[in-house]
Amino acid sequence: MFSAAKILTAYSVLFLTAICSSVAQQSEFNQLFEELDAAVGIVETSKYKYEPELLFEHTSVIKYSYTKTSTKGTAKTYAYELNIADIDPYTVRESTERDLIIVNVKIKNSQDLIKTFENQEVKSYTEELQIVATDIDNARKIRETIEKAIPLAEKIMLNKLSLKTYDEMLNWLTTNVKDATYSDKVYAQSLQSDPLFTGKVNLSIVETGRSSKQADYSFNLADINVNTVRFDISGSEFGLEFETKRKHKLIKYAEDGESKPFIDDIIIKTNNVEEARDLQTVLTLIIPEAEKQVEAAFPKFSNKNGALEALSTGTKTLNYGGVTLEQKFNTDCLAEYAVTEISESKSDKMQYNFNWIDINDKVIDYDISGSKMFIELITNKKQKLMKVIENGEVDPYDESFKLYCEDAENARRLQYAIKKSIELCRKNYRPDVPESGLSAKINWLTQAVKEVREGDESFSQSLSLVEEGDLKKFKFTKIEIDERGSTEYIYELNFSDLNERNIDFDISGRSISVLIETNFKEKIIKCYKDGEIQPYEDEFTIHANNVEESRNIIRAFVDIVTLSKSK
Repeated sequence: MFSAAKILTAYSVLFLTAICSSVAQQSEFNQLFEELDAAVGIVETSKYKYEPELLFEHTSVIKYSYTKTSTKGTAKTYAYELNIADIDPYTVRESTERDLIIVNVKIKNSQDLIKTFENQEVKSYTEELQIVATDIDNARKIRETIEKAIPLAEKIMLNKLSLKTYDEMLNWLTTNVKDATYSDKVYAQSLQSDPLFTGKVNLSIVETGRSSKQADYSFNLADINVNTVRFDISGSEFGLEFETKRKHKLIKYAEDGESKPFIDDIIIKTNNVEEARDLQTVLTLIIPEAEKQVEAAFPKFSNKNGALEALSTGTKTLNYGGVTLEQKFNTDCLAEYAVTEISESKSDKMQYNFNWIDINDKVIDYDISGSKMFIELITNKKQKLMKVIENGEVDPYDESFKLYCEDAENARRLQYAIKKSIELCRKNYRPDVPESGLSAKINWLTQAVKEVREGDESFSQSLSLVEEGDLKKFKFTKIEIDERGSTEYIYELNFSDLNERNIDFDISGRSISVLIETNFKEKIIKCYKDGEIQPYEDEFTIHANNVEESRNIIRAFVDIVTLSKSK
């Protein structure tokens, strides 16, 4: 086993080695810069005189400039700021333009990363630079020196930022998102970590120029698509742009203090390419770390009560302009969600009753509609298993509803609590049907099939064995009663002739039943109507008072049919 002292010593050696290597690389680069500076000199052609200057800015960033003076005495100064690490080595070559030899340099992937100046004024960004040379030998010397400097510059940039932990990266961001100044505009920028939520940051950008505007953004780093972090170039302005995952509008946005609809992208302005590059590097590093931090911050629920309580507590009353949404969730697997929409002129209440085990946990996600963020809950196979009550009146069964969220943080935690509630309710679900014994299950089923009332109609139902003691064949009797009279139906068949895979809910409007079919849809069910023999059928339905009654009847039939076929 290694001792702590030895491990610490080994780490220190690696750290010092890295530092020494970085210092050596910078020293070697600086030497090549001096060679390049020595190679760049005054060039004269028939019409112009070029007086170049090379400046070392920092790390591997240089500034190449020259004053171009005509024979008439007219002079202009041009300057180009670039990072040697950005140069495509395959584009560095000499070429001739009449009486002038130049060395052509282009940026990798044709990116506009060279900052250009004219008479000390910032103009725009470009992808190409031309360095003047005194003759072909001088041009070759310049080319060779640049080619040697490129891989060194790449290594320097690779080792430039040594940030290992999430906190180090976050501190760097809060320090280095700063003001950006251009000739006609100033962007006063600050980024602060939100103390309440892991990964959440608040960004403020005050733009001052011909007019003034303040933009405030609130978002979570874990919601950013790391593959969209890219440079944004507009004239002389340089910045970094990024988008949310799947372009979901998860960024809370306010302009001059007024809340606006959620958005899906942000541009942070920078003073130059290097600031944007560093920002890009750190964002690329911190986003996956933020994802881990956010996931680790979720509570660990040991039972369904904890998940359901978190869901109920996280369900908020929200205000949208002049409309208030009062939302409430109970803390049971047999869920009850109520939302009351209140305005000056009216108050409407919707209530949804359902079982968490019926909710599709694969499609739970948060979305935006205008200024409203919500999570849509949808049943498995989009079956209409939600009882709906509108202002006290029963509506037709439905398959979905929207739970409204305060913001992305509230939505994220509700999403997590919902998924956990589904998982733990499924784990703890126990049907009312006896666990074992064919006879016990049949006895239970005969008691479970009962009278059902649906509005003006009622269904008197019973299920029994055709012959007592014979567990194979059963009889189902249903009397339909309405204002016009009554009709009796009797069905006789064997349990083993039923298809256990096609016993399922049958929902129509406000009515819920269990649909039962034969194997291969064979018409072998003996049927009577008011005592008269009818053609053989391949299916029949048993009415139920609610979803849970139907669920238990389905479970009983599936168990009985499966056991009957195995005998």
